[in-house]
Amino acid sequence: MIPRLKPTLQAILLLIQFEKHNRAGVTDSVNTKSTRFYLYIILIAVLSLWIRFSYFKQTIIYNPVMKDAKNYVQYANNLIEYSTFSKSSGTISPKPDSFWAPGYPAFLATSIIIAKKLGINPYTVVMYSQVVLGVLISVLTLLLGRLFLSKAWSVLTAVLVSFSPHMISMGGYLLTETLFSFLLLAAIYSFSIAYDKKKWWIFIVSGLFFGLSYLVNPVMFFAPILLVLVAVCIFNSGKSKLSVSLKPKLITCLIVFFVIAGAWSLRNMISVQSGQPSGSSRLFTNMVIGSHSDFYDIWRANTRDPENPATKDFKTLNGSYSAFTRLLLGRVIQDPGHYAKWYLIDKPILLWSWNILIGKGDIFVYPVKVSLYDNSTIALATFLIMKSTHYFLFGFAVLGIMFLFKNTNSISHIPIFLYIILIYISAVYVVTQSEPRYSIPMRPEMYLCAVFFISKIVEYLKSK
Repeated sequence: MIPRLKPTLQAILLLIQFEKHNRAGVTDSVNTKSTRFYLYIILIAVLSLWIRFSYFKQTIIYNPVMKDAKNYVQYANNLIEYSTFSKSSGTISPKPDSFWAPGYPAFLATSIIIAKKLGINPYTVVMYSQVVLGVLISVLTLLLGRLFLSKAWSVLTAVLVSFSPHMISMGGYLLTETLFSFLLLAAIYSFSIAYDKKKWWIFIVSGLFFGLSYLVNPVMFFAPILLVLVAVCIFNSGKSKLSVSLKPKLITCLIVFFVIAGAWSLRNMISVQSGQPSGSSRLFTNMVIGSHSDFYDIWRANTRDPENPATKDFKTLNGSYSAFTRLLLGRVIQDPGHYAKWYLIDKPILLWSWNILIGKGDIFVYPVKVSLYDNSTIALATFLIMKSTHYFLFGFAVLGIMFLFKNTNSISHIPIFLYIILIYISAVYVVTQSEPRYSIPMRPEMYLCAVFFISKIVEYLKSK
């Protein structure tokens, strides 16, 4: 029997109960169809659990605690030992910093504390927790898809998420991607439900999920703001006119989000001394790296190459945003064609490409000795199918934009919400650093948009 199965089943049952609550008052015939849909939920959960648990059991990572993962573990240990958020090591009085967001280190710290109390290996607890999160991501994708897609199309999307090699692989690392993917998807799903049901408590839950996702990855800071603005500005006219009572509920969602985000900012203002590593310095690093189209080729050939142009810029710019802006503008003026192509075409494609660049490559961040895909023919088949269809799905997701405002049914706002999130977060990474790993948490949203396009094409062909 799979260990830690009970928490997975409890979480799935909670989602099913939430779904039942949302469908309260429907007819018996619809309830019969809903019962069948719950069976699909269980099927998706089983498939997702099987392949993720199998991956964890059959994959050997040479060193799972290295680079970013090592920093996250250090943050977690300092939280436990000194109640201080810091990546400093080798000291009994670590100085607070804000280089990384606190969400994932807090998740690790909680897992470590639970593991010690239960006498279990902390690494195993974290991995099982991320397996559960991976299963919940698949189920949430199914539930969100069902809000605007047919049953068959929503199941297809959930299958894509369940067998996504990148999402499976990321669940095996001590990295933020799995937790962020879950929280972001949960935020979008709860926001969509709240918008339909117009219930205060669901808007509060949505704001909470947005706030927690911000604490894992601050890149999504403007996401809830944009969703609320879209809801107010676009859907405040025509057939989708908002009721007066909905606006304060949307504002409540933002208030919950700002309380969480503001608490972290206030902590940084009070506790982090000048000169300590900060999110601002990390953003600067990403922007400098992202301005060089040849960075990855040079870095992968030699990670410590002193002639890497980004390395030279770091020494010259000395952390100055104004100096970087002047330098980049000068380069753009000197070669506008190159930079237009780099930022408008190459970087978006690079962000959503297959091979992870800052890491081992393919679907792996850190080197593995052996993985599930080496041992299982079935798993390898799913890998090859997902890899061969990856760029088609990405292209379909992009093309789906043209159907957004042609969908006039009462739930047409949901794909718009999805595209707002995808476009905004993608734009942030295009401006800063486009690394394929960064797009992995958004694969569920991308697959939903791709299947949305496919469904519309099939509808069009059927109507002919």
